[in-house]
Amino acid sequence: MTHLQPGEKRKLSDLSAGPRLRVQITHDLPQGDVSVFGLDGERKLRDDRYFVFYNQLQSPGREVSLQLGDGRATFDLDLSALPAGIERLVFVISHDQQPLSRLGQLRLSVQDAQGTERAAVLLVGTQFTGERALMIAELYRHSGEWRLTSVAQGFQGGLDSLLEYFGGQVAGPQTPAAPAAPSPVPAAAPMPATPAYVPPAAPAWSAPAAPPQAPAYAPPSGYGSASEPSGVSPTSGLGTSLSDFLRTSAEQDRPGDVFELESSKMLEVKVNGRVWSKLGAMVAYRGRLDFQRASTLSDLMGGMRQGGGMMGSLIGAAMRMGSGEMGPLVSIQGQGVCYLADQGKEISIIRLQGDTLNVNGKDLLAFEDTVTHEITMQRSVAGMVSGGMFSVQVRGHGMVAILSHGQPLTLQVTPQEPVFTDPNATIAWSENLRPDLRVNQDLRSMFGRGGGETLQMAFQGSGFVVVQPYEEAAAMEHLPSH
Repeated sequence: MTHLQPGEKRKLSDLSAGPRLRVQITHDLPQGDVSVFGLDGERKLRDDRYFVFYNQLQSPGREVSLQLGDGRATFDLDLSALPAGIERLVFVISHDQQPLSRLGQLRLSVQDAQGTERAAVLLVGTQFTGERALMIAELYRHSGEWRLTSVAQGFQGGLDSLLEYFGGQVAGPQTPAAPAAPSPVPAAAPMPATPAYVPPAAPAWSAPAAPPQAPAYAPPSGYGSASEPSGVSPTSGLGTSLSDFLRTSAEQDRPGDVFELESSKMLEVKVNGRVWSKLGAMVAYRGRLDFQRASTLSDLMGGMRQGGGMMGSLIGAAMRMGSGEMGPLVSIQGQGVCYLADQGKEISIIRLQGDTLNVNGKDLLAFEDTVTHEITMQRSVAGMVSGGMFSVQVRGHGMVAILSHGQPLTLQVTPQEPVFTDPNATIAWSENLRPDLRVNQDLRSMFGRGGGETLQMAFQGSGFVVVQPYEEAAAMEHLPSH
């Protein structure tokens, strides 16, 4: 049985689940409403009869049917019977008033026709804050077969936001009827109110309707929240804004983008032109692709542009040669599909929207050619000790994939509260921060590897720093001995 992390996806054929299956969602959110949206290839609800919820328990052809119980929703599906226009089934939970932070635990279970559980998605309320609607998981057609992906994407505006996000309209409030005469017998408790859905009047939408508030992706644990009050994941095959990444630290997968997570540790890159990747990260590819290692000159010029000077750049280049890390980037050009991974590390996908991010050289897996980059030496010895001796500053618009051992953690830096990190566990930081080296002998047995004088990276000012629950071997340890 497979547990899917946010952004991770699996082919149903790999789960031995046929076209007939059962999706069961259990939760402990009182009066939480579970439903499923049947969407087209553009993620739009063209036919409101494929919005299955407590007031509409089945689709027209009974391809999707719903049974409700106390804290339990069971969907019986026949994927082979769905019409061609229904390409996705998105499972959601929402509440009219209570935020999802009140949720204790939610479990989505995918079972085959024999009732055997094949995959599960687990979410907890601590991953969320004020969101009142959540896309839990999605079944979708891709390359002629069905796949399952864990989404964990929240919406502050509740079910109204989801309806608008999927191209629908929410009917305005109706005038209430006059109150009925008092009855000696208490009336049954009403079903939770759900906004009335009004299908689109036009046959097609010219553009997706954006939710009133940007969706927040929430991973199982991590930076702040992936999507982050405290934790990263990746997300993304879809990618998100840098601010969302910092809040949720994880990205969901959305097929069709250049970057797509095959698993939490494997990135699929659709190349049509050029992308950049970490040297040695390619594990497989198909198509007509050409791989070219970045030149030494570009490394040197990157360091000079950042104020390191010719001497500093030359020293940095020499040290990278000594540690076997000269030319850390590779350009992948042509047309095809490439699969990237690095030592079983977790992959997070970020969509830059004019943002700038500094990433430790060892922790940058790939980025689109629309993203500009500069390879720079750290300005202090602390940078040398931190797993790669160089960092890459990425900026602009496009998708970036970063690496981490386990779920990363984002820490906020303020002028009043600087943050000190283990150089071997530091993977990224905001544009305006420049780490300085600190030495503290008193912490030698508590900070880092505990040998000799303890080195710390000091971040001061306003911004954030991302760390991982793992200490990379320091780059200085790989220098040749004489």
